[in-house]
Amino acid sequence: MGEGGRDEGDAMALPPKGFPGCRQCPYVTLREVGVCLRCSTSGMPVAHGEPCPVCDQAMGPDKRCSNDWCGRGDRWFSVVWSIGPHVGAWRSVIGAYKYRHEVGWAVVLGRVLLGYLDEHMPWFDDYDLIVPMPAFIGPGARRRWDPVGDVVAVAAHLAGPCWDFCPGVIVKDRETPALTGLARPARRACAEGQLRPALRIPDPGAVTGCRVLVVDDVFTEGSTLREVARALMLAGAEEVAGVTLARRPWQHAPLPNGLAPLARQPIGRA
Repeated sequence: MGEGGRDEGDAMALPPKGFPGCRQCPYVTLREVGVCLRCSTSGMPVAHGEPCPVCDQAMGPDKRCSNDWCGRGDRWFSVVWSIGPHVGAWRSVIGAYKYRHEVGWAVVLGRVLLGYLDEHMPWFDDYDLIVPMPAFIGPGARRRWDPVGDVVAVAAHLAGPCWDFCPGVIVKDRETPALTGLARPARRACAEGQLRPALRIPDPGAVTGCRVLVVDDVFTEGSTLREVARALMLAGAEEVAGVTLARRPWQHAPLPNGLAPLARQPIGRA
């Protein structure tokens, strides 16, 4: 029987309802997470052109990425993958989950995350730890729940021992200003000045010599991931990379084909 008491053979004979009609889909209670990945990404736009080897964004005519972090040696993270572009239904679902507290989407997003890891296992199999982007949920927090942590918890429950999900490896001790809507210079200044001192590695020995994969919801330009990667690397991690649910399109990339293809190999340590 499936997780929801449904016979898996009967349920799998039915077609998916179609993303974002997930709550009526027979697959949301089964372990067939690959179905959720294919359903949610089937209509996502894909850009043409050569992708950036760091962030996978389609580069401009000059073969340079619009995100200057990708060309800098002090970005601390090696590479970042994204499941899809932050556009259309995918953007609406992530926004509803994160900002309108429609917490039921954690089940779907967690299944999509696990399906992506499974489908691209050669990229991720060598990472020792998979950790959620830390969130502060104590007194004074903007949210009293952890959106990324809950998505990772769903993926970890379904994965069992197959993937090394490790919440709590890095924590955030205080609330910091939101970076959403800020221009790049302000984002970077806020990340360095406010986020950096709020991050803590409770047990540095847990990350020493490890390759760490950090899960986040949306990759904008990398300032948040950079600070988390910096903290982990200074604690002894060998490499830090990122995987996100969505990537915001850069200004030079035309829509609807705003994002580069997913298929590319990681670069080495920055």
